[in-house]
Amino acid sequence: MPAHVKTMLTGIALLLFIGAMGKSAQIPLYVWLPDAMEGPTPVSALIHAATMVTAGVYMTARLHFLFALAPLTLSLIAWIGATTAFFAATIALTQHDIKKVLAYSTVSQLGYMFLAVGLGAFSAAIFHLFTHAFFKACLFLGAGSVIHALDGEQDMRKMGGLKAHMPRTYWTYVVATLAIAGAPFTAGFFSKDLILWQAFSHGSLILWGVGFVTAGMTAFYMFRQLFLVFHGECRADDHAKAHLHESPAVMTLPLVVLAIGSIFAGWLGAPEYLWGSRWDHWLQPLFGGAEAHHGSVTAEIMVTVITLAIVSVGIYLAYVKYGRTGAHVGASAGAGGMLYRLSLNKYYVDEIYDAIFVRPFTACSQFFAEFIDPWVIDGTVNGVATAARGASSIWVGIQTGNVQHYLAAFLVGALVLLAYCLGQV
Repeated sequence: MPAHVKTMLTGIALLLFIGAMGKSAQIPLYVWLPDAMEGPTPVSALIHAATMVTAGVYMTARLHFLFALAPLTLSLIAWIGATTAFFAATIALTQHDIKKVLAYSTVSQLGYMFLAVGLGAFSAAIFHLFTHAFFKACLFLGAGSVIHALDGEQDMRKMGGLKAHMPRTYWTYVVATLAIAGAPFTAGFFSKDLILWQAFSHGSLILWGVGFVTAGMTAFYMFRQLFLVFHGECRADDHAKAHLHESPAVMTLPLVVLAIGSIFAGWLGAPEYLWGSRWDHWLQPLFGGAEAHHGSVTAEIMVTVITLAIVSVGIYLAYVKYGRTGAHVGASAGAGGMLYRLSLNKYYVDEIYDAIFVRPFTACSQFFAEFIDPWVIDGTVNGVATAARGASSIWVGIQTGNVQHYLAAFLVGALVLLAYCLGQV
């Protein structure tokens, strides 16, 4: 393939991926997604767990034939995906808003999907997209059930002890939490482990290491949320306690359905060492030879065991810090070390973007609104209108309607032309 064609294909794939970065909230275009969590939780569950934000992943996987011709772009996708997964997970570790944790978790899981795309494991990316829809929608709707029960409260520091009051919400939340953490035989176990295995078998040990550590952080922040919300003593105020109740069936039945999917949806893509992967077979006509290849079964089992170990460590640490009776959960914004404060404040990315982009753009817009628009644009338009009005007033004065005036003008004009012609002779 000629060099200029390779360059063109790389540029096309890169531009397409930039669009996918904004759509699927990858670094540095991820800041909109947590802010979008202000919407109702059913909306969050639908568009931020299953449909809208995953469209960028679907697009890149569906155009695999184009991206496969641009290996540099694929490599960039893998690194951005891994970086996003890790970065968003570190922010989710310290957030207090129940939906903010899930928002940054979504960004992190989207990073996993793009990591798979960048490795050429397109079916693995689609598989995680598929399983993620179940457990993340269950978590969002479960969070909505909790917020409803507490009369709009979203701060996890003002929750706790909801297990006894909301058993159906609690158990479905447990299932979804186990799934996203990657507990054995849940949906997330099969899809996330497949991505990590593809990274390992691909030889990208650094990318695998980033995904591996992120898996441990995912287990930690999700079980931190579980313990803060449902275990321990209830820290809600008296008003919220008086309002506390289990949500009606119209809210809990979807949680049950999604919790079932959070387990069994992953069984469709079980690895070959269990009962074979039908998922790859189903997507073979679509992706064909563009897919990444598998390695030895022994190595795959080893990677899975190591991943389960880091997940277990994350769960244990979350239990030690937040799950024990009497655990202190009311850390303030000023508590903790520098890394804690950076994570809690989301590394001040919003403030940096505000200083670099928002304020200059606002100042520029204000300058245009207060000077350019009224003085230059309106001044030019009004000036043309004034000039036209002045010129028309002159011609209106000339058009008197008196025939004698017109004849005199004709005579003067004829004499001027005659004098001009005589002067040329």
